[in-house]
Amino acid sequence: MSYFNGNNLEKARWRCSLNLERYFEGKTLFGFYNNEHEYVVTWYENRLSLDKSKTLVEVTFINLTNPTYINRQTGKKCQSFFRIALPINYLHKVPFGSIWKNGKSEYKFKLKEFKVTFSKSKGLTYKPLWTDKVSHPFEADKYVHSSYLNGFKRDGNQLLVIKPEGEDKSYIVHPLHFFMAHYGYSNELKRILITDNWSKVEQKLHLNESFEEKGVFIPNNLSTKDAVFLYHLKYDAYTKKVVKDIATKIIFSKSQKSPKYLIPCWHDQSITLSFYGIKLGNSVLCCQITGISQPRGEPINLYYHSVIKTNKNGEELDGNKPQYRMRKYEREHDLEKLDISLDNVNNLVTADVIEYLKLLGEQREINRIQLTQESLKNGKVNPLKYDEPVNYSTGEKQGKTGLTGIANCFYDISNTDEIEGKSRLEEVWEHAKRLRYEQNANVYWYTPKQGFHESDNFTLVSLENLLEPLKKFYPSAALILRVDVQRRTFFVLSFPEKDEKENSGFSSMVYEPQNVQHFLSEDGNVYNQDGNLFKLFIEVVSSGGVSSDYVDSKDGKMSSFRHREARKTNNNWVWNGIKKLVET
Repeated sequence: MSYFNGNNLEKARWRCSLNLERYFEGKTLFGFYNNEHEYVVTWYENRLSLDKSKTLVEVTFINLTNPTYINRQTGKKCQSFFRIALPINYLHKVPFGSIWKNGKSEYKFKLKEFKVTFSKSKGLTYKPLWTDKVSHPFEADKYVHSSYLNGFKRDGNQLLVIKPEGEDKSYIVHPLHFFMAHYGYSNELKRILITDNWSKVEQKLHLNESFEEKGVFIPNNLSTKDAVFLYHLKYDAYTKKVVKDIATKIIFSKSQKSPKYLIPCWHDQSITLSFYGIKLGNSVLCCQITGISQPRGEPINLYYHSVIKTNKNGEELDGNKPQYRMRKYEREHDLEKLDISLDNVNNLVTADVIEYLKLLGEQREINRIQLTQESLKNGKVNPLKYDEPVNYSTGEKQGKTGLTGIANCFYDISNTDEIEGKSRLEEVWEHAKRLRYEQNANVYWYTPKQGFHESDNFTLVSLENLLEPLKKFYPSAALILRVDVQRRTFFVLSFPEKDEKENSGFSSMVYEPQNVQHFLSEDGNVYNQDGNLFKLFIEVVSSGGVSSDYVDSKDGKMSSFRHREARKTNNNWVWNGIKKLVET
């Protein structure tokens, strides 16, 4: 048995927005795929290939439903698996231990989290699995099926072997795991590095642009958090040499059957990693990186352009409101999986595919500097008109009016800020989670930027920008939950405990919108949008709280609930609020 087949591991729900069914049902490189079976991701092969502008990684999926089969020729029991080639942009959503069926992943195996610190010169070596038949610190026989062991040991990946001083265990990190987490936050950045020649890399990443002071410019399709990596790439000779060298080696290796590239550290400072891993004898295999540190250094200037916002007629909006040069239609934050296409991008609509990393240690100081730009003549902008995409992909854009949008894949830093009064919201979240088994409900927390998530590390929504103009006391943040139960959708809005200085607090409320997309929409003037999430916040603060008169004004679509008897298991705050609407 393989590790995942042979151990009775607990499963945990997670949010993976990808639907890879098209890749699953396409031509497999090895093995046989059955759409009725569950599979678990176990490995990335070292062979990378180029499909037009996409860099592809071979990913191995082991069968969990029927783990083995009998080879007709040899009569021996063999591991059941299949292997497909996925764009490297998606790897952050396809970690080892993630469980897939019909191209979708709702669960992954629950693994222990580890943390290690190392540097390029201390505690780190690189070793392939098979080196002159010498034993490897990675005890592969405990990870893969015996029938697959010899082939697995000939894997060409130069694994990172981390052995901190004073520890007897070795921590094994796959080079592509390290590459995806270490080389910036945007997966598109990594695709550019290992796909384009260096002159194109410099052009696309604006590495040769000069400013009044040292600084970097972030392209629109990258994350602002890439500023740290790009700053070092632009001004640090060591970083530039290392990155250019490995990028060139990977590009040339794509024509080789057994490439032998390794992924170096792009700076010489210590690096702290946290990751989910599994113990295999005296080694620990990293399955998913959960956090990483940033190199220390001087503050970074991040330059960006002011933008021009237009209305539906393509005319500039008046006033000092934030403005954008192009009307950008983004996919609504909903719970549907993104249908990932094999086709090239030919539509400018983008959908974010995010995985969160913890920032370990200090965050680098970044100064945002706005660049001035000339206003457009006649105050006119010609917005592009295109249809809503039916699927999404990565790589270079091959058009603007097709039906395949952009899957914008990146890591983001999870919000770990402590907010006064959050303890009550943690209680609300615990009560909401109970509904999963008490009422067979689906429960998610939500932010406009991050969308819907099921993890325990929920994020609150800051209300400062929205409510500050009202000149009234308002909560600093809110917890927004979505509960799908009895074929109906409810939103729970809950606030931190009362502010001692103001001696005022807000009750939690439940609202059942008629249209979820409209409820979550940020388009237009929210002050004029009835039945809108942001309008509700404005109304509540304007009314001084969630009064019974305000609840009654929503014609049976709203209720409130109190936070009492939290320790009684038969009392559920959230259900108390929903039940009022269900039973009417």
